[in-house]
Parts: sequence; structure tokens; C-alpha cells
Amino acid sequence: MALITWSDKMSVGNATIDGDHRTLLDRLNALHDVVRGNTPRESMPTLFRDLIEYTEYHFATEERLMRLSRFPDMERHKAMHDGLARRLREFEARFQEAPDTFNLLEMFDFVSDWLMRHILREDMKVGTHLKAMPKNGGP
Repeated sequence: MALITWSDKMSVGNATIDGDHRTLLDRLNALHDVVRGNTPRESMPTLFRDLIEYTEYHFATEERLMRLSRFPDMERHKAMHDGLARRLREFEARFQEAPDTFNLLEMFDFVSDWLMRHILREDMKVGTHLKAMPKNGGP
């Protein structure tokens, strides 16, 4: 379990998506601060809600760009987004049921691993597709 630091290798080449990814990492790293004991555990409900809401906002933005650009693999990509959003809500529900025994490290590791794999594999394909769009005809 390590703090996730943005690097240029994570850039998909689209300012909107890259900006959203940086913000997602910031939100996830705020949870990392709780794991490390740098932030009180009582802040968890707010941090969870912030992460979930921003994740859903980002997914909607990315899906809009995919739809407007006619990204050929949009349905599969959206299904991945839906899976993570569902999993985040499950983690939040588990935390609300038993905040004292909730395994924050498990959640952080799962989400950080999912996000890194998704950006480096799936979102790179979206970035390549968007870069190939004509400048005045793209989203």
C-alpha cells in the first residue's frame, strides 16, 4: 500500500481526462492518509462520499467523450466503470455497517490497483482514439 503519485506515463493525452485522473488520485490519497494515521478515521464518511461522487462525475465525463467520438469499445469500457462504481458503493456500505472493523487498507489497495490498471490499459486506448480525431471534428 503506497501513496499514488501522478507521473507522465499515466497521461492519456487529453487534458480533461488527465485532470480528472489527477483529482481522483488526490481523493484516493486522502484515504491513504487515514490508513497511515495522518487523518482522523472520523473523516472517512466525507472522504468516501467525495471519492464516489468524483469517480461518478469522471466516468460520466469520460463516457460523454467516448460517445461523442464514437469510441468503438465504449460499452465494455462503461461496464468497467459501472463495476468500480458498484464496488465503491459496496465498500461504503460495509464501512457504514461496521466503521470500527472496516478494512480500509483492503479498499485502498483494491481501488488503487483497479485505477492504475484501468488508466494504463483502458484509458490509454481512449486517449489514442481521441488524439486521432480531427481537431475541429472531435469532442
